[in-house]
Amino acid sequence: MLISIAWGLLGCAIIVSLTFLMSENKKIINWKTITIGFVLQVVLGFIVFKWPVGIAFIQIISNGVDSVMDAGREGLQFVFGELANPDGAVGSVFVINVLTIMVFLTALIAILYHFKIMQFFVRIVGGFISKIMKTGHVESTNAVTNMFLGMTQSAISVKPYISQISRSQIFAIMVGGLASVSGAVLFGLVALGIPVDYLLSAAIMTAPAGLMLAKLVIPETEELSKSEWKEIDNFNDSESGEKSTFMDAIIDGSRDGVNLTVNAAMILISIIGLVALVNIILGGIGSIFGMDNLSLNLIFGYLFSPLAIIMGIPWNEALLAGSLLGEKLILNEFVAFTSFSEVIGQFSDKSTAIMTFALSGFANIGSIGIILGIMLGVAPKRKHEIQGMAMKSLIVATLANLLNGAIVGMFFL
Repeated sequence: MLISIAWGLLGCAIIVSLTFLMSENKKIINWKTITIGFVLQVVLGFIVFKWPVGIAFIQIISNGVDSVMDAGREGLQFVFGELANPDGAVGSVFVINVLTIMVFLTALIAILYHFKIMQFFVRIVGGFISKIMKTGHVESTNAVTNMFLGMTQSAISVKPYISQISRSQIFAIMVGGLASVSGAVLFGLVALGIPVDYLLSAAIMTAPAGLMLAKLVIPETEELSKSEWKEIDNFNDSESGEKSTFMDAIIDGSRDGVNLTVNAAMILISIIGLVALVNIILGGIGSIFGMDNLSLNLIFGYLFSPLAIIMGIPWNEALLAGSLLGEKLILNEFVAFTSFSEVIGQFSDKSTAIMTFALSGFANIGSIGIILGIMLGVAPKRKHEIQGMAMKSLIVATLANLLNGAIVGMFFL
């Protein structure tokens, strides 16, 4: 018991210390914001893993997620027939049973925004985080929106303000987008067999984690206006300025889901194929020197296993965990979770929870291009500021995911 807590606290201390070393202005860090953010993460972790009421609540939500997934599969089975049956004669078809469900989910999220249901939730939770952590409404709202939308859509949800907010707030938005995993992608990961309660908890804990570490690296130097933010009512309005209808929400949401699915499928085809090719080349080179098992996974394992150990992964599982962390950072989260789903039985319950939290985020090298494209498109006049923070935001977002993993590890005694 004490060993798990001590190990977790040591891991948290190391991660926060590494982040502190990156700080641009250590003298003006608002330690109240940092402390509250960390306490909020720990409290959320306790609620999810130790408090009976919290566990029951997460279970209710998890059951609700399963019901929503079942509803989405009805559409898949109608369109694809037997191909959508994972237990059918052809087996589970990845693009249908895992990726295509995101079409249904993005449409559902668009509908929730159309009827202002999601805005209400975002306003309440975003306002709470802003008040308790003493952060701006824009960055706090964006942090909450990241739980449901991808970093593209969540950044668009605060688009009118990005060109005017402080540098610290822009950095927080970049970190939050890279550290989070959207609702639609989350459902795709559930379809892979990743525990839904862990994924839901990770999505929630990422909000204070991203804000906390972002404010540690680039503290706020400007006085924030109390009227900096207002609810964005025209989230689903068309580009022509016309008010969107219920059918517009379904159509536009479905179209976004198709784009998300196709993009994910193309990237996976390319990356997995290229990784296989690199492994063939490395295997050939390794055989010359008597290392027949040389592969990217082995290299990633040795490079990133120290991070796994810091989070609380046992020594005998650290090499495998390190390879997954490397896949997530160098490739993407879907590749890493796909590999994770294939070896999840080799991890203990504690390691499974830690790795789920550590892998839950868009923080990978490819996403740097996406976040730059979003932010530069919205605020082109702040090009140099945004570009200068790109790699730093990737590192901080990765540390935020690792911090979540270390905190979760403390509750497995």
